[in-house]
Amino acid sequence: AGLTLAGLAAASLGVQSLWVGTAQVSERPTTTAVVSAAPSLPPEDTRAVPPAPLIASQSSATVPAGKTVKFRPLSLFTSYRIVCADPHAWVIIRSKGGSGTVRRCGPKGLSSSSSRESVSSGWLKRRQQIEVWVLPADAPILDSGGGGGSDPYAACAVAKKDVGWCDGKYLWIPLVRQPDALKKLVEETRSRPGAWAVGVYDRADATDPVPTVTTTVTLKPTG
Repeated sequence: AGLTLAGLAAASLGVQSLWVGTAQVSERPTTTAVVSAAPSLPPEDTRAVPPAPLIASQSSATVPAGKTVKFRPLSLFTSYRIVCADPHAWVIIRSKGGSGTVRRCGPKGLSSSSSRESVSSGWLKRRQQIEVWVLPADAPILDSGGGGGSDPYAACAVAKKDVGWCDGKYLWIPLVRQPDALKKLVEETRSRPGAWAVGVYDRADATDPVPTVTTTVTLKPTG
């Protein structure tokens, strides 16, 4: 089962969770705090509570490229980070359930964490995975993601809905949900150097990194 991403932003994935390749996965015992990965993938996530070590990772020296990281979660608050040599590179994250996101990598990369509400049933009982694709900054992807409303193709002069194409560029939702759209985009994008990495962080005693918001209401007597 995959994860479910929501609210991914350029400096933070902000999930509520997280995705073709069969490259060998790099995993380490939970007591190991360092896993070699480039570029600049930190050995631990200091934003996790407590800071969590890197437990699995994948990296690539070129774009476009896709990697699947398989891991055994240790808590409900698994966190993730994607770093890219080019901050303008496109990152596509997909899950088996058809959810995911498309964003620029950003100067600080992308990061996220799962939550009690976002993880699937039996999260801790089985291996999970995230699928990440990184493409060059000039890949023909529509910056705005697509038109609003129920029809993302409404504003397109020429559209190819079978591959999520609109006036020469690809829409975000088809890239996440339609395998043929991502496949065609990758096929027509020239391979070039472009290092990037994705890491998974976790520890058994992790707690929710987002504090619970409480509201205090003071009642004053009237009259």
